[in-house]
Amino acid sequence: MRRLFHIGFVAGLMVLAAVDSAVGQETIFGLLKRDEKLADEYMSHGRYADAVEIYSDLARNGNVGKEIKLRIAQCHYKMGSYRNAIYWYSQCEFDDSFIDIFRFAESYTAVGDHQNAIDQYKKCLAIKPDDVLITRKIWQLQNAHYLFEDSIHYALRPVGFNTTAGEMCPVPYDKGVVFMSNRRRVKAVDKIDASSREPFYRLYYAPYYTDTITFNGYEYQEGKPFKLNIPSRFNAGPVRFYAGETKMVYVSNSSSPGNDGSSTLQLFFAERSGDEWRFAGAFPYNSKQYSISDPAISEDGQTLYFSSDMPGGFGGKDIYRSNFINGRWTEPYNLGDHVNTLYDEVFPYWQNDNILYFSSNGHAGLGGLDIFKTIITDEGVGEITNMGYPVNTHYDEFGIILDSLSTHGYITSNRGSHGTQDDIYEFDMDVQTYPLVLSGVISYKQYTWSDSTQLKPFANASLHVIDNLRNVTVYEERADAAGRFSLHIPYFSKYKIRVIGEDNEENIVSLEIPKHRKAEGKHQIVVVKDPFAEYNNQVVK
Repeated sequence: MRRLFHIGFVAGLMVLAAVDSAVGQETIFGLLKRDEKLADEYMSHGRYADAVEIYSDLARNGNVGKEIKLRIAQCHYKMGSYRNAIYWYSQCEFDDSFIDIFRFAESYTAVGDHQNAIDQYKKCLAIKPDDVLITRKIWQLQNAHYLFEDSIHYALRPVGFNTTAGEMCPVPYDKGVVFMSNRRRVKAVDKIDASSREPFYRLYYAPYYTDTITFNGYEYQEGKPFKLNIPSRFNAGPVRFYAGETKMVYVSNSSSPGNDGSSTLQLFFAERSGDEWRFAGAFPYNSKQYSISDPAISEDGQTLYFSSDMPGGFGGKDIYRSNFINGRWTEPYNLGDHVNTLYDEVFPYWQNDNILYFSSNGHAGLGGLDIFKTIITDEGVGEITNMGYPVNTHYDEFGIILDSLSTHGYITSNRGSHGTQDDIYEFDMDVQTYPLVLSGVISYKQYTWSDSTQLKPFANASLHVIDNLRNVTVYEERADAAGRFSLHIPYFSKYKIRVIGEDNEENIVSLEIPKHRKAEGKHQIVVVKDPFAEYNNQVVK
C-alpha cells in the first residue's frame, strides 16, 4: 500500500565537502553525525525515502552501529518495502523490542513466508505471553487454508485503467468511477511528495460501459482528471459521494503545518453546482496535530466513519464514527477494542446501514492489510470476519466498496507489483460455480386447455443442453416417468434446451443461469404444446 503521510517541512540536504588533515577528519565525523541527525529528522516527519537514503550511505561506510541498521529496517517497513525490511531486520539485534520483532514477523507475512513469520511471532509471545492478537495471528497462519475455502465464489480482475503508477480507492460516480492516482501529469512542473518521491495523489474519473460480449463486468475508458473547484495543495482523496451524488466528503492535506512542521490529512465537504464541485466546509474536528482520513458516509449524510491517529485511541490508526445531529457533527466516537487494535484499522466502508468493512493489520489474516467485515447493531459489534482469498492476499488490500446488492465491488491491492505499487481490482462476489447441476420436473399442457394450471408430467422426454454461443450440445438427459430430470451445466455461457417427446415432437426452452448464486431449489419446465407451431419456445422457471 502506498501510504499517504503527513507532509513534512524540513531543511534540504547538506552538501559534504572534501577535507583532509586531523582537523578535517574530525569535521567529517561531525558532518556524518549531522547527516544522521538530518536523517532522524526526515524519519520523524515521515520522509522515509529521504531518511533511508542517508542512513544507507552511512551504513555503506561500515562504521555505524546497530541503531542505524534498525532505522533502515524501520523505514523500509513504513514504506511497505517488506523484502528490504526483512534484509535489514535480519542484520539487527532486537533484544526485547516487541514492536520491531512484530514488524519483522509482519514483513515475513507480507511476502508469504509463513514459517519465518510464525517463528518471529513466537518471539513476540515470549515477551508478551498473554498477547491474544499474536496468538490469533499464529493460529491463522497455521490454518490459512480456511481463508481459501470460498475462493471459487469470487471472480476478481484488475481494471483496465490501471497504469504503472499508483491507482487506489475507487468509488462509483455518474456511470463510471472516481479514483486516486499519482501518475505523472503532462505539465511543466509537477509537485512531488517528499515521503515517496512520487507525484501527489490526484482524483481521476473513468467512464464505463457494460461488457455484453464476455459478460465480465464493465469495460472502462481511460481515466481523466476529475475537475474540482476545491482547495488541495498536496494529496486529494479518497472521496465519498452521497445525497444522490450531489454532495461529497473528501480528504486533503491541511493548508498549513502543525507544531511539528507537518501537514496532516483532514476531511472536507463539497457540493455539486451544475457540472462543478464547490467547497462546502471542513469537518470541525480536523487538527494540525493528527490526521483524519478514509471517510465513509451514509447516503443521507447523517453517519460518518473515518480513520484517525488522534490521541486516546488504542494504537496506530483507529476507526471512529460521528453523527450529524441538529446541524452539527458529534464528537468522534471510537468503535472500541473489538474493532480497533494496537495497530492500524483504516478505510472503513459502511454498507446497508449495518455492515462495516475495514482494513487492518492488527486482526489475524493472510498478511499486510486484510479486509474484514462485521455487523453493527444497537446491541454492539458482531464477530470480526476475514474476507478471505482472493479478496485478501499476503499483500495489502484496502479501500473496499460494494454495490447495493453486495455482489459487485472494488478493492485496492499491491499484489500485482509484489508490494511496490497499488492497483485497483474489480470483483464479483457469490458468483455461480461450475459444473452446475440443475434438478427439477418437466411438465406440459395443451394450449387449448381452459385450466391454465392443469399440468401433466412430460414423461420420458429427452433433454439436450445446447451452448448457444458455440452451437454445440454439452449434455443430454432423459426425464423419468414422473418428468424428473437432472442437468449438468459444465461452464458459464448462454444455453437453451431442446426437448424431444416420445412422439418426436420438438420444443425449445431458453435456459438463463444467473451470474450470482441463489438458494438451491427445484426447477420447473413447462412446455405448452401447440399443434400449429413448428416448435414451441419456453422458459425454465
